[in-house]
Amino acid sequence: MNRLSLGLTLFIALLLSGCAARSTMYYWGDYSSTLYHSKKNPSEESSLKHQQTLEKIIEESKTRNLRMPPGVYAELGYIYLKQNKNKDAIQYFKLEREIYPESTLLMQRLENVALTKDKKAEDKTDTTVQPEIKSEK
Repeated sequence: MNRLSLGLTLFIALLLSGCAARSTMYYWGDYSSTLYHSKKNPSEESSLKHQQTLEKIIEESKTRNLRMPPGVYAELGYIYLKQNKNKDAIQYFKLEREIYPESTLLMQRLENVALTKDKKAEDKTDTTVQPEIKSEK
């Protein structure tokens, strides 16, 4: 009976250790740390570091052939939107929507915000001078 218990215990331990093998689905890099610092001590430097971390996550995920972590494209797109890099923002919103269809509504709304900002910027830069018409009296 004692051998049976020992054998069963070893078998269960081996079985559970096999299940505990760590499977890496996403590459998160230094995301948590840079996000924390950008929120705790907001500055241009901490925001830039977090942006660079997001860009590195995208590169490393592609290099390691891993699935893109949820929200990374959207967050980077939002950063670009705040920087008035609207075309880049739209590109990342579309990528997020393609990978995570459940984000479609939010991504479409953010795309519309970026398109509206682009339209307003175009309207401001349109400095077409209308000829002045003089009326004779």
